[in-house]
Amino acid sequence: MRRGFHPIVQLLIVVVLSWFAAVALYPIVFMALTAFKTSVAYIQNPIGPPDGFGYVENFQAMVLRFDVPRLFANTIWYIVLASIISLTVSIPASFAFAKLRFPFRQTLRLAMIATLIVPAITLLVPVYVMMANWGIVDSYLSVVLLWAALAVPNNVFLLGALMRSIPNEVLDAAQIDGASYLERLLRIAIPLSLPGIVTVTIFNVTTWWNDLLIPLVFLQTDERKTITVAAATILGRFGLDTPLLLTGLLFASLPPIILYILLQRTIRRGLVIGAIK
Repeated sequence: MRRGFHPIVQLLIVVVLSWFAAVALYPIVFMALTAFKTSVAYIQNPIGPPDGFGYVENFQAMVLRFDVPRLFANTIWYIVLASIISLTVSIPASFAFAKLRFPFRQTLRLAMIATLIVPAITLLVPVYVMMANWGIVDSYLSVVLLWAALAVPNNVFLLGALMRSIPNEVLDAAQIDGASYLERLLRIAIPLSLPGIVTVTIFNVTTWWNDLLIPLVFLQTDERKTITVAAATILGRFGLDTPLLLTGLLFASLPPIILYILLQRTIRRGLVIGAIK
């Protein structure tokens, strides 16, 4: 059996990991504590704890003045639509690249994955002109379609690697029994790939939730903005009220964190399920 780490090495690892955890958690803790401060209290003691947790006017302002429920609803609606579109395209494409044989299969796959190295910002101008010609700028469709399109290559890259680990014998047996391509996809590939599908969906959701650039460019009306854009623009008008601004950022930060905490076990399964056949 392999010997464990020396106690000093173990202590060093714990110290280093604790330091990284503290660095990651400090901004969230700072925003949460500052949300219970008044502007005067923040100016007097920016980094100290609040005098108490009874001051909730910042949270009330988020709900009443800035209509946070509507911003949350906008963001969730856009993400749900983008997820449906991207998975509808990505799952059949991943299965086809992984298990079917057709001309130029590898070339098409490499061409799709190669788009991952293209910075999204370089696409903004041509995509904006195209969507302006379609008349969907300042519409949720512009954000949903662009999010879904940008997610497809990454989805195909991850799900394709996962679906390649599905035993060919299972698919061949289903084909012998008369299962069509669609039946093999729905009854075999998707159930066996479900942890990976959930994982890429979570990655997409957190990416879209935190996305500032695309909604900022394509959504020009406050009523259509996402929570992240609202925190950066609408709340930016009240930049002198730092506790109010940090309360808005806290609202925008918590949902992806909670989602990851609740589904971290599924994420780990999805990342390693295709590593070993």
